[in-house]
Amino acid sequence: MQHQQYPHYPSRLTVSVTSPPYACFGRAIDASCIRPCDLCPGSIFGLELGPRPWCGEALKCEVLHLRQHYSAVPVVLRLDDLLDVEAAHVIQVGAQLHVRGVIVDGDPIRETLCRFLTEPVDLAADVVEWFSLRRPTIPPQFVDLIQKIFRHGDTTAELQNLFSDLGESTRTARARCRKLALPPPSSWLQAARAVRAALCLQRAQSTPLLELAMDLGYTDHSALSHQLMRVFGASASAIRCTLGWEWLLDSWLARWSERAALRP
Repeated sequence: MQHQQYPHYPSRLTVSVTSPPYACFGRAIDASCIRPCDLCPGSIFGLELGPRPWCGEALKCEVLHLRQHYSAVPVVLRLDDLLDVEAAHVIQVGAQLHVRGVIVDGDPIRETLCRFLTEPVDLAADVVEWFSLRRPTIPPQFVDLIQKIFRHGDTTAELQNLFSDLGESTRTARARCRKLALPPPSSWLQAARAVRAALCLQRAQSTPLLELAMDLGYTDHSALSHQLMRVFGASASAIRCTLGWEWLLDSWLARWSERAALRP
């Protein structure tokens, strides 16, 4: 995928990384040099704006660069403890750029990030926007289907109703996905359900797995664990140690692509 090139701004933006167990952010890194494979699952970029005044264009360019090149890593803003009109404005800009949260100097890192990353305001819209960054040429009808699956599609029966709303048959939708080299709608449905389960696991760390599984509609904790492993290739305990959904969907798409490449 060809990424758009943005002008360089001599900004004072600093990029650092935190990863499980999210005790602290590491030293500043050069985000243009780090390889995605160097980042462990559940890593999060912290974008520190540095001394004021802040450059909105520099913020825009840095966020877009990070999100386009590191699709598995959510971005959060790191601010000092001076929350004024300028800080409020930069938070507003960050939200428009789909920054996943804001952490103020002195806030407990894991607890603060957990609130932002496991309880998104509109998961369906976030997933569609994230996927559109990866595949900007996807037809609007397919984008609409993904959004509806993540917003309303909990069961196969509901998926059939979504097709009816779109004026499309199951066979036509599957053919469209195959032509686009994308997972079929049934796989998106499984991924959506698994993402919701994963966020619940991350959010309720102290709740027994069996209790969460039953609340989520699984027969037992084994059924939940097997689904997470089948969809994401990660165990429930591993997912529970992380925050956010981007790395999970990124893993799911990569695993699906690998399997599809092996099919005759």
